[in-house]
Amino acid sequence: MKRVQGIGLIGAVALAGLQAGCEPAVTREQLAPVVQRDAVPFDLPVIPEEILDRLAPYRLVVVGETHLLEEHRTFVAALVRELHARGFRQLLVEWPSYANWVLEDFIMGSPLEPGWQPGLGLGLRLFEAVRDFNATLAEAERVQVHGIDMNLTEYGGPADFRNSLAGLVTHLPSAGPVAEFLQGDYGSPETQTPLLETLRAALERDAAPLRVSWGEHWYATVVEMVDVEIASVDIRARRESDYDRSVRMREDVIKDLADTRIAKTPHGTIINIGSTHAQKSRLFGTDIEWLGEYLVRRSAVVDGSAFVIGVSAAYIQPAPGSTQSPYDVRNASPPNELHRVMVESFPNRTAFLPLDDPLFATGRVLLNVEEIIYSCAPAEQFDAILQFALAHREPLP
Repeated sequence: MKRVQGIGLIGAVALAGLQAGCEPAVTREQLAPVVQRDAVPFDLPVIPEEILDRLAPYRLVVVGETHLLEEHRTFVAALVRELHARGFRQLLVEWPSYANWVLEDFIMGSPLEPGWQPGLGLGLRLFEAVRDFNATLAEAERVQVHGIDMNLTEYGGPADFRNSLAGLVTHLPSAGPVAEFLQGDYGSPETQTPLLETLRAALERDAAPLRVSWGEHWYATVVEMVDVEIASVDIRARRESDYDRSVRMREDVIKDLADTRIAKTPHGTIINIGSTHAQKSRLFGTDIEWLGEYLVRRSAVVDGSAFVIGVSAAYIQPAPGSTQSPYDVRNASPPNELHRVMVESFPNRTAFLPLDDPLFATGRVLLNVEEIIYSCAPAEQFDAILQFALAHREPLP
């Protein structure tokens, strides 16, 4: 694998590859006929049966997103609806564990917190679509939605964890040991960890009466919230001083939560998460084992039954009021880059490209990932690429 910062260096890298005895990148003339033959063009919100039939046999479909794209939310909502008829009943999302309970409540129609909703940039349109779809279904058939991320500072960090826990216990018959925890000073990792460990020990000590008082579901919810926050304290503390290690630790939390949720349902699961997390083999981002690689290659729960889709957009319109410039892959890629070939083959449509052709396993295909051009085998990262010809960026959370 080679990568280049910017397309101006493509020629130099190709020359370096030839000097090292490597084959040159796949040409546009080789790539375009395969794309035009194998890609399935379509128009949202309808997903063709050909695509659904390909995904349905798997226990897990992983959708690797480019964050904050309105069309991506539309696609995943359609995928949830269409795969429901094929036995899928769960959606896992890149969402902080501390706010999982209130997201689940929103998806089920907000019986506990009728005034709460997620922000637009945090997936409001997707979650509204799943909520509205669930309203048409019998309770046993509804889609369950769970967050599988640790508690990042970007989402509000420790204050939001404690506020969320305080909000949850108002719906329980009693606060139990959480009441004492909420009185403590939660200002820094030095105070957070002992407070959390004391709470965790109390939850374990009082497990039997709390299960009776709160019910098994809410007891398990509180325990998971605390366990993830214990891990999150250490991860947050390392983000400035040891970022690489913090990324690895975060990914381990995501893997554990994904495995746990998948194991709890006999039905199919969709995971919507950033493309870096979704990749089946390490190409872009920090060089660690990402979620997709773990689920495809090592998860005993999934047992290899996973299909991974990398999602991108050829042209991205900035959010209203943003100072960002529009993104156009045609200006950011050489003529033989895969995403550029896809949009020029299907200029006004969404396109789903299975990466079955041997060409995509050669290691010589140019792939633009966040404006870095990689020479790689795309089939090692994803089973298919989905590309929006046009996408609109949502405001930041």
